[in-house]
Amino acid sequence: MDLEFTREQIETYIFDTLTTSHPILKALNSGKLIIFVGAGMSVHLGLPSWRDFALRYLEMIYSNSNMTLMNFKTKESLKAEETKKLLSLCEYIGKNNLLDKQREEYYKKWFETNKSKVIDGRLYEKLYRLNAIYLTTNYDNALDLIAEDGPFVRDEGDESRTPEVGSKKVYFDINEFNKEILKPQNVIHVHGSVSDIKSMIISYGDYIKRYGINGNLHDEKRDIYSDFMSQIFSQKDFVVFFMGYGLEEIEILQFLFEGTMKDSKSYCNNRYLILPCYSDDFLKISYLSDYYKNNFGVSVIPCNMSEKGYDILEDVLDHLLNLSKSTYQENDEIAELKVGLKAIEEMFL
Repeated sequence: MDLEFTREQIETYIFDTLTTSHPILKALNSGKLIIFVGAGMSVHLGLPSWRDFALRYLEMIYSNSNMTLMNFKTKESLKAEETKKLLSLCEYIGKNNLLDKQREEYYKKWFETNKSKVIDGRLYEKLYRLNAIYLTTNYDNALDLIAEDGPFVRDEGDESRTPEVGSKKVYFDINEFNKEILKPQNVIHVHGSVSDIKSMIISYGDYIKRYGINGNLHDEKRDIYSDFMSQIFSQKDFVVFFMGYGLEEIEILQFLFEGTMKDSKSYCNNRYLILPCYSDDFLKISYLSDYYKNNFGVSVIPCNMSEKGYDILEDVLDHLLNLSKSTYQENDEIAELKVGLKAIEEMFL
């Protein structure tokens, strides 16, 4: 295959690509943009990435005085396991040796944050100002805290996209998943939330049950989830934008892609994945881009984190906000012009 990216292209690719004519911006201004939020958006708050979660869980099991199931050598050897396998093992041990209340205490310690920290971090506030529909595979409550602040008015005097005061905005109960909640400013935890540990999708078994992988038998909740996700991925109505997923979080997306997107590749112009990476990784990114485009219809947009790490996402959000504001103002001007032209036309009728 021909390489899609060079080292030089990756350095500025995302800012060169995301322009006012890009489908992401068009969807943003029509209320049809769905942003999938990954752990890369939360790590700057001290919340764990996918890999960090597995390692913290492992350390907790090793050091817990109530569970003498693991020596130092075993713990260190398990660190070499892939993240999904390690988390599945830890969750199995945790469920069989700890009460739900004890596990909940650990999850809250790892995944709960406070509103002042989220606001000081700025990233989530800027993300929410995009006024998109937010789906997330994260368990943490960072985005929830911003959403709970109440209606957000995009520009002074514009009430057209403001949800009703007091309307529900955060969802994690699969029984509430339907097309009606796919509205701007809503936050939907597709793999559960720390607010309800029973809703959290963590182990292989959880994923198999949720996605029906390997011919899993009929399950009512899985059918609800499958129908909900098909509203997103099997229609042209929405543009789907994955943000905050690094190379290690690709493991999470693999379940999502294989479980809900493999039969809907025809709409390959409405799925985009920002992939934080180093420009020196242009070979790997080119191969990944080709793989996800051809297998799942997902276009990879590399984002160079060589200088700023995941903080580069703040620059990306600033870029999107500026473009969005610009196109939104242009739309208003065009609307006013049409009204004026119609008035002139009526004068000569």
